[in-house]
Amino acid sequence: MSIETYLKKFILVFILGAIAWSCQDDDVVPDDDSADSTFNPAKDEIVVDKKEIRAAWIATVGNYDWPITKSDPAAQKLELTMQLSRCQTLNFNAVILQIRPVADAFYPSELEPWSVYLTGVQGQNPGYDPLKYAIDESHRMGMEFHAWLNPYRIGSTSAILASSHVAVKSPSWVVTYNGVRYFNPGLPEVRAHLMAVVNDIITRYEVDAIHFDDYFYPSGAKSTTTPFGFDDKTAFEKYGNGKDIHTWRADNVNTMVAEVSQLIKANKPGVLFGISPSGRRENSVDLYADPFVWLDNKWVDYLAPQIYWEFGHAVADFGKQAAFWNSNARGVPMVIGIAAYKFKDPAYPAYGSVSEIDRQIEEVRKSSNLHGCFYFRMRFLENTELFNFLKTKYVWKSVLPVMGKLTAPTVGAPVVSHAGLLLSWASVSGAKKYALYLLEKDKDVNNTFNAHVVQINSDQKFTGTSGKSYFVTALNDDQVESVRSNVFTIK
Repeated sequence: MSIETYLKKFILVFILGAIAWSCQDDDVVPDDDSADSTFNPAKDEIVVDKKEIRAAWIATVGNYDWPITKSDPAAQKLELTMQLSRCQTLNFNAVILQIRPVADAFYPSELEPWSVYLTGVQGQNPGYDPLKYAIDESHRMGMEFHAWLNPYRIGSTSAILASSHVAVKSPSWVVTYNGVRYFNPGLPEVRAHLMAVVNDIITRYEVDAIHFDDYFYPSGAKSTTTPFGFDDKTAFEKYGNGKDIHTWRADNVNTMVAEVSQLIKANKPGVLFGISPSGRRENSVDLYADPFVWLDNKWVDYLAPQIYWEFGHAVADFGKQAAFWNSNARGVPMVIGIAAYKFKDPAYPAYGSVSEIDRQIEEVRKSSNLHGCFYFRMRFLENTELFNFLKTKYVWKSVLPVMGKLTAPTVGAPVVSHAGLLLSWASVSGAKKYALYLLEKDKDVNNTFNAHVVQINSDQKFTGTSGKSYFVTALNDDQVESVRSNVFTIK
């Protein structure tokens, strides 16, 4: 045998041996992707997705979001149902609907006239109760309903007010500033009227929260050169009690917030109270509204700073503002307002793609005291690109974070059984809903399964998928979860 022939045979034997050894190695130590993905309670850890609240603001002032059609109850109902359905598709778990835009009402009220944005004429009956319809539809779709009120704004001086409007009946309560009417925050009568409005809502309707936005004293009212450009001098002289004008005005807002908080806790303790100030504390303080005072006194159950700027913004960098609120939560859940309205607007090039909003969502998710995102506002979520992107960010449902004072007893874990593909469980005393979690093997961390919510409702059954593992928790009225049930793997 020649040396050349010998070498060829040697090389062939070596290659065949290497292949055999490689196959044997694959049999002994399987690739991670082919490993058994069944949950093993003896060695595997469960990591539950962070709870987050997700919602859109639905603005009614100016008919910005809803209703689009006036004086047509059927059309208005359909429009709202379609908007709420979009929120449901995005796995949102709350909605924030403006029900008192200019001291008029989206519900029958003896205190304030029907809203002009329902029919085009303030005080005209729309033929149905929009608030009740909105609450019922939101709850039917598994979302909380946050009733959004503006405490002081009445609107443009060019607007025609109904004869029953409180600004017409009590003109001394009104201050006009830069062509806009406002209630005077310094008058006890104004606060008393607002308290009556809030109490009327929480006692007659099953709202889950009362929500105020960032309108307090108007921008520009805080002035060292013309302090009474916002002309509340008469009220200041009567009620100032020796304070300077700026301290007095700030105290007026704080007194109002405190009284609303106390009213809700006394009359409907399960209802939350939230405020969404400017994303920069300095901006809010310029309106005589200091969120730190509300946080320190626990007057609000959540705060939703509107951080409507991008990462890298010269004055209000999103990352820095998010970190600021995360560090200054003071034990109160924080929710971050996201500027959906800037998406694809040429005036805001940073929002030219979904990457900016993507980065903002992830910044919120990694921050321990930030508990979700509110999107301003609903009509902008109708953008197909943004909507489809948000579906990828909210693939799974989420249990709401616990907010506010606890009012309900804790509940026990569901006792789950299964037959074939069907999981079922008995009713748990005190449970409002049940959350069913799917376990998914973590691709990067060994012996770890991520728990995703796939169902949250009052149902006591679920049809699973063969080979998948599940567990169930019970939720009380405060969104406090029970310990989880045993994990069941469907064979």
